[in-house]
Amino acid sequence: MPSTGRSDPVPMRRTGGCGGGCAGIPALPSRSARIDAVMPEMLWESTDAVVELPRRFGFGSADAASAWAEQLLAEDYDLEVVSLDRMVISSHNLMVWVTAGSAGRVMIKICRRSEAHGWLNVRGALVRWLAERGLPVAAPRLSRGGDHQLLRDGRSVGVQPVLPGELLDAEDPDQVRSAGSTLAALHIQLAVWPDAELLEHVQPVAGGDQVWGYPNGQAGLVPSELQRRLDQLIVDLPELPRQPVHADFRGANVLSRDGQITGVIDFEEARVDAAVVDLAHAVCLLGTWYRNWRPITPEAQLLFLDSYTNLRPLTEVEQIWLSPLIAWRMLGQGWWEDADRWLS
Repeated sequence: MPSTGRSDPVPMRRTGGCGGGCAGIPALPSRSARIDAVMPEMLWESTDAVVELPRRFGFGSADAASAWAEQLLAEDYDLEVVSLDRMVISSHNLMVWVTAGSAGRVMIKICRRSEAHGWLNVRGALVRWLAERGLPVAAPRLSRGGDHQLLRDGRSVGVQPVLPGELLDAEDPDQVRSAGSTLAALHIQLAVWPDAELLEHVQPVAGGDQVWGYPNGQAGLVPSELQRRLDQLIVDLPELPRQPVHADFRGANVLSRDGQITGVIDFEEARVDAAVVDLAHAVCLLGTWYRNWRPITPEAQLLFLDSYTNLRPLTEVEQIWLSPLIAWRMLGQGWWEDADRWLS
């Protein structure tokens, strides 16, 4: 799931040294009294973060997790922690925001799924390549050994800079317009990534879906007339070219400041797919953060598409696919009115 890009979190602090260790975690050195731990919070789930921290990640306390993060930065990245700013749980990921001396603010992203390490390492290489080409992405900080991603104590870990900006406000036309051109620029560069074959066999970390399928339980809710109209549109569609795509370009993963996009984050679902599939996903979910999802207005949808196609015009085949793809995405969310409009 997504990581939050909020640049100025207000953490709940808890003082004290490192709490009791956890099974499988090596003993940690005593921590400096000037570094306070932070209490964990849930990004989008309605569960108790204090309970989930040991259950999902094996840390016996917030103190233990904080000490582990400090030790990681010191030993593997030569970074000294000045302050621990925020700790957030999102599905398989634990994210820790840290102020680290000359490096400024960085975010440690800890994935509890060790089997995802290879996939995340490939995606880290992709993001660094994009950053080198001027895209607004958070290039992973290389470890002392030159790695994008580390496997430490059974967890896959990456460290990245905290980008400026706040989560995309899809009610602001300037931000929507900038988001469209940013996704187009991203697709243009992704299409020429020389190591695209590395993404062919990676797996999604949080899930993923099959084109024309629906989330569990949603298929039976789709109005039969809308489904019939969609089925008519998708008969004998021409084949689409495939390339690397972000796969989760939406409000929670896009940062903006002064009407301009300053960051595209959370590439952990990146895969090889058709660019127009990624575009349709963005049209549908551009306004979504973590809870209370809803579609952006029809006007914003068209503004986003116009901005995208001004930079990257759609091919004739992509144009054929676009409306049914957007309608299918809307149906999957239960947004019948929007789906009906794209099926017309």
